[in-house]
Parts: sequence; structure tokens; C-alpha cells
Amino acid sequence: MISWKCKKQSQTSKSSTEVEYRSMSAACSEIIWLRRLLSELGIKMEGSTILYGDNTSAIRIATNPVHHESTKHIDIDCHYIRELVEDRSINLRYISSKDQLDDLFTKAMSRSQHNYLLSKIMFCDTEHKLEGGY
Repeated sequence: MISWKCKKQSQTSKSSTEVEYRSMSAACSEIIWLRRLLSELGIKMEGSTILYGDNTSAIRIATNPVHHESTKHIDIDCHYIRELVEDRSINLRYISSKDQLDDLFTKAMSRSQHNYLLSKIMFCDTEHKLEGGY
């Protein structure tokens, strides 16, 4: 399942790591909401949900139980994600930016990159032209 959102953050961030970390926190909240919804519908989720991220620093902050001075301004998000990782609700994994599927929905990219990502989620030939297409 792919869930995506594109919006301006309400807080001013000091680094790209902080931006990614806040986005991870929002994604974790949505994952927990979706897991509960599926549970209420009688669909049992086995194991943890994998959350892919392309920022190794943000993943390191989330999986390192040691508190760092540089993260004290994002403490609430930090503790929330760490709790979800520790209780195995969320499993954080690194994915290269070029393989990040949600970029299809949120970023401008070259045709070749678009077709590459599209081929990862589609079961059809992305080069096939529709009748009357260019």
C-alpha cells in the first residue's frame, strides 16, 4: 500500500534531516491509523509495517535510543517514532531516493525515472502508447 501526502510543514525546520524526521512522524501516525482501521474491518496485520525512508540520518535518529542534543527540539516526534520502532509496530528501512515510489506522486522527474518508478507498481508496459497518443 502506498499512502502519500504533499503539504507545507507548519514548523520551520533547521535541516533536511529534521524535515524528513517530521515527515516520518506524520507517516507513522497515518500507519497506526490505517492499522487500526484495518483491524476494525477484521483484517489482521501480522508483524510490523515497513516505512521506507531515503534519509539515513533521520532513520539513525529514530533507531538510536541515545538522546542527542541536536534533536532536543524535535523530542515529541523523536519519542513517538522510537516507541513505535521499539514495540515493533513500525520497521524503518532505508531506500535509495531513485527507488522511492511515492516520488511518483509528489515530485517532478524525468520521463525515464517516471517510467522506472511506474514499472515498479504497474503490471503493464509503460512505453506502450495509447491509440491516438504521442
